[in-house]
Amino acid sequence: MKKIKFNFLPNIDPRIYLSFGFFFLLSLIFFIYQYFRHIDCENAKYIVHADEFLVNRVVEFYDNTEGATSWKWDFGDSTAIDNRQRTFHQYKKPGEYIVKLTINGSCTHEKLVTISSISQQNGYLPIIMAPDVAFVGETVQFNAEKEDGESWEWSFGETAATDALGKSPIYKFKTVGDKKITLIVNGDVEHTAVKTIYVAPKTIRAKQKIDIKSYEFEKPHAAFSLPKGDAQKDPLIDMLQYIPVSPKTKSKKDSLIAEKKAPEISNEQFQLLLNQVAAQTKTKDDFKEYLCGKYDIPIVVNNNKLVPFEQFCQNIAGKKIKITALRLNKNQKNCIQNINIQYKVKKYLIWMKE
Repeated sequence: MKKIKFNFLPNIDPRIYLSFGFFFLLSLIFFIYQYFRHIDCENAKYIVHADEFLVNRVVEFYDNTEGATSWKWDFGDSTAIDNRQRTFHQYKKPGEYIVKLTINGSCTHEKLVTISSISQQNGYLPIIMAPDVAFVGETVQFNAEKEDGESWEWSFGETAATDALGKSPIYKFKTVGDKKITLIVNGDVEHTAVKTIYVAPKTIRAKQKIDIKSYEFEKPHAAFSLPKGDAQKDPLIDMLQYIPVSPKTKSKKDSLIAEKKAPEISNEQFQLLLNQVAAQTKTKDDFKEYLCGKYDIPIVVNNNKLVPFEQFCQNIAGKKIKITALRLNKNQKNCIQNINIQYKVKKYLIWMKE
């Protein structure tokens, strides 16, 4: 019995099968290539850092996005594109520049960088209106002037923390001395207004008037003088001749113990740690050395809420957050005393403030 052979589409040229197979293999290779180079554009991690954003000062650009293999930095000043993961740049003129970072040729992010010149800072600072002299325990009224001012952060020089929020705060000083008043408007730390006032002791007023008639004046010196006579030798002169004098010893200086300070951390590095807390890869304990073990330091959230640091970490854990502004206030030991942060949370595919 003969076997019956079934030919699938016998009238089609075999070269069509080869062409189809070639395009299928090419598509598969392209898909694998795109899959392994794909990154989450929403979770790009890059920083733009400088001690001062001034003309001819070095600005650092660094990307730490997971899965990134290629970078294109456009600094917004018509200079050449830089393809390094970490690079440095200097701006020659003041102004606002839009920095564009393209990761793996597919994800593009933009950030506004404002470059100032020293001469332009004059007149740009907020104006603090306050008396030059105040008294301990008495109410002092402060006012400020700044065009387009929306948020106001006052420190009255007695602590390293933020003492008041608002344009016209009231404060009572607790100690005497020169006090350095600082004001930050709209979170612009680069242009902090400073004014020094002297806090004098509290004025003590007499409860009763002094009766001049009953005041007993001092007697004349003649009433206390010795009677006149021949001069006599002081007996101490002979006695001091027999008192031995101890030899001089070299004084030893006390050894000074260097005061231990908290390690240095920038605003951008602290921001990366907070993003890891939100991703639940870090906890509050990872901030211990920067907070000097104090997890209850205050955090001003979005200029309208004050919460402890430990509670803030619990609030953002497991959420997608985007930090738009961050400022750290530190004391003389470099310990972080308080934090001012503005951020958004992604809900229903929309970024919104909590």
